[in-house]
Amino acid sequence: MSEEYEYQHEVEELAQKSATAARLFDVRRIIGGLFTIYGIIVLIAGFTASDADVRKASGININLWTGWCVLAVGLLFLLWMRLRPLSAPGAAPKPESRPGAGAGEG
Repeated sequence: MSEEYEYQHEVEELAQKSATAARLFDVRRIIGGLFTIYGIIVLIAGFTASDADVRKASGININLWTGWCVLAVGLLFLLWMRLRPLSAPGAAPKPESRPGAGAGEG
């Protein structure tokens, strides 16, 4: 009985590590991080734009507007990742254990 328990414990531990690795390499984290960084860079370019650059774009500071939009998209990806984390592939919710279940049934 103890060998079976050790084996089951080892399998549960590996499943937990697999779920942690899946969360670590979540595509939403990568995309959200890149969009956020790029949004900040474009925002800085928008804040430092010259009057000539603004005149070229018909009086609209396009870098500033684009930077805000790209930053918002990146933050939305990160928020989505935070609110809806990945679950382990093939993981089903654990059934609630009842006291005395399994003993004497059948």
